[in-house]
Amino acid sequence: MSRHLFKQSILCVLLVQSSFNSFSQSPQGTVGNWLMFFNQTRLHEKWSIHTEAQYRSFELKPNTDQIMLRVGANYHISNNYLASIGYAYVPNFAFDKEQLPGVQVSENRLWQQFLMKNNLGSVNFEHRYRLEQRWLQTNTGDKYLNRIRYLLRVTVPLNKKTVEKNTLFLTFYDELFIHFSNTPFDRNRLYGAIGYQFLPNLNIQLGYLAQTVSITTKHYLQAAVFYNLDLRKKE
Repeated sequence: MSRHLFKQSILCVLLVQSSFNSFSQSPQGTVGNWLMFFNQTRLHEKWSIHTEAQYRSFELKPNTDQIMLRVGANYHISNNYLASIGYAYVPNFAFDKEQLPGVQVSENRLWQQFLMKNNLGSVNFEHRYRLEQRWLQTNTGDKYLNRIRYLLRVTVPLNKKTVEKNTLFLTFYDELFIHFSNTPFDRNRLYGAIGYQFLPNLNIQLGYLAQTVSITTKHYLQAAVFYNLDLRKKE
């Protein structure tokens, strides 16, 4: 795939999403923000630990929508194949805190995933398949849900052939969420960001996310830090 063709494909996706958004409504008429931290700590040639924390706000100013705390164990099948299992805790808050203070929905979640990577020239592709078992506690009762997610991510280095130290890059993804129920569509997330790889184990990304739930799309600005550690013994 040529760089020119890839840029045309991404532009088409963004134009389709923009057209869809024109028929959608943004809840509360505001843009939200997500602040995120991701870590992978390598313990062994085959094993690593995944941790992440996310703060999600209804608005650009702090107005807590959701907090995501996730931990997991990764098994490195090879450089391009990864299997994981883990747990997440997700408290959800109401938009109007004065009327509905505190956590409105508390979620405990188990998750399993399989990740594949491949390259076409300098363009990196990532496919992620994730299963989730979700236990939700609400003010009106408890609920159990199963969900499957598929994410396709594309990363393009701008000033080097690969993403390494001192690389400026673009990254895009689309993720589809499907419930095992009579109304299977849960949500879709379309994301685009610019990132900079400061060190081999550290990069920062600033981006935009459009999340569509049912026929409603809400927009978010995002800032993410990816910081990895390698604790394997050096020979």
